[in-house]
Amino acid sequence: MSWLTNIMNRITPANIDRANRLDEYILRKIGATALYPDPASDTFTQGYTDNGDVFTVINKITEPASTLPVYQYNQDGEIVENGRMIQLLNKPNPWQTREELIEASLSFYLIFGNCYNAYETIPNGLNAGLPLRIDVLPPQWMEIVMGTYLNPVQGYRFYMSNSVMDYPVEQVMHWREFNPDYDYQGAGHLKGMSRLRPILKSVTGSGSSYDALVAAFQHHGAVGILTLLGEDGKVQRMTKPFLSSIKQQYRKEYTGAKKAGSIVVTDRDHKWTNFGMTVVEMNIIKAIGVFGGKIYDAYNVPSVLMSGSEDKTYANYKEANKALWTNAIKPSMDTYLQKLTRWLAPRFKEEGQYLAADYSEVEALQSDKAAMIAWMVMAKAFTKNEIREAAGFERLDDPNMNRIYESVGTIPLGEVGLMPGQDLTEDVLKTLKIRDYRHAGSN
Repeated sequence: MSWLTNIMNRITPANIDRANRLDEYILRKIGATALYPDPASDTFTQGYTDNGDVFTVINKITEPASTLPVYQYNQDGEIVENGRMIQLLNKPNPWQTREELIEASLSFYLIFGNCYNAYETIPNGLNAGLPLRIDVLPPQWMEIVMGTYLNPVQGYRFYMSNSVMDYPVEQVMHWREFNPDYDYQGAGHLKGMSRLRPILKSVTGSGSSYDALVAAFQHHGAVGILTLLGEDGKVQRMTKPFLSSIKQQYRKEYTGAKKAGSIVVTDRDHKWTNFGMTVVEMNIIKAIGVFGGKIYDAYNVPSVLMSGSEDKTYANYKEANKALWTNAIKPSMDTYLQKLTRWLAPRFKEEGQYLAADYSEVEALQSDKAAMIAWMVMAKAFTKNEIREAAGFERLDDPNMNRIYESVGTIPLGEVGLMPGQDLTEDVLKTLKIRDYRHAGSN
């Protein structure tokens, strides 16, 4: 039994108040060690840089998200033009635009399960202590300086080349995926778990499948056999020089990318036996789809959007694109901006205000708006100004725009004495000059 086990056995919940102070001090020192960069980070980096499926699925999320308009809003949902948070986000640092900062932050989060943003400030002057720039710190070079159980993060340390930069905890926004691993010094959960970690077998299988297929194509043998026949329909006996000249002539006249799909014209009777793709090559193609589907599932990206998907039609592609925004892009972007708001708002004394993306110009999400507007019109319970607002237009000052209309939207309910939900009576039908269906057969 080790000395550490002896200490752990002496300090139990039953005798914690009577524990040896030296034992307690040793455990505190052991528990306050640093959480170093994840040695598996190289695996995740290569998964993104070397695997086309991983790169594609992450890029389908990060690129559209980074181009969205972002605004700062107050408690009433009104845009704050000169908010300090949005000013900093629009010009985060000298070498990055807002779009580049967002794309880098989301990409790191989706690759490693961790995103670190840090701000820089100055100690003196009018802007002393305020965030003046934001930088994206690569997760593979970040260390968490641990504190106590109730206050686990004491600070952050960034390893850059031969130098080390220390950050107070308030200067770093750490956005991470959930991590159930408490085994690594009891604090593995302080770093997020990469989504690539549970699907590393699929990532490896995907890369290996592409390598095997490319190798098969590069080393592919003959695509078929050309057999020349005599006048009697039987195979002719020919010399090797003659067969070689036939092969060279065929290559010269009928092979190459520019000859694809062309017609071969010959006065010789012949028979062609096509080899086609082997069973192994066909299974490799099938495996690529299976492994790629697992990767797409891990990031909530519909597999219909994969190149070569057999399920791709206009209808389901449209629905898949909508699902991409609803289940992948929007949740990632919204969460990132919420984290930024919670981090920056108190430092700029802009509590109650928030950063949010504008999705009103995203075509894939407008079908829901069109359906809602159609429902509002058919419900006959909304004013025209309410419908205009739902469609994204400003309200009009005309008082008639604040009235609820019946029929085709031309007769206010108040003028016909009809309240919303009331049945049409015979008097109302006469007022509206609508013929009663019960007397349709009478003159």
